[in-house]
Amino acid sequence: MPILLACAVLALLVLLAARRRERRLLRQRDLLGEILDLADALERELLDCRARLREVPALAAATLSASEQLSARATLAAEPQVQDALRDLLAHRLWLKQNSASASEKELISARDALAATRESLARQMERLADVRADFEQSRGVSATPSIHDAE
Repeated sequence: MPILLACAVLALLVLLAARRRERRLLRQRDLLGEILDLADALERELLDCRARLREVPALAAATLSASEQLSARATLAAEPQVQDALRDLLAHRLWLKQNSASASEKELISARDALAATRESLARQMERLADVRADFEQSRGVSATPSIHDAE
């Protein structure tokens, strides 16, 4: 009887350990899924940001004076930062590929949170870029409207 009880306790401990390991693996899989989804979204947003940055000088050329166009072209100076962010994102993907199986939950949470913070920061920058674009569009609309002096 004591042997049977010891076997039952041992079996229960093995089942509990297996369940704990399974939950940890599921959490790890879910975290990796979140990280990859965030990385994909960030990559799309960075590519969109780069495309919008490249549109600014053309918008400026249609609406601004030469000195103002120089400042609009300065927005292209942000493009290397976008390229750096894309490179960093690629490095993170490579790290995940090489280390995801052995990474701790804490490391994965840190990676997820860093990607989320980067996306939030980029969203604020994209809002500013949208405001600049809207200002250019409004300026173009105002300059395209003939004034009273033009009619004379």
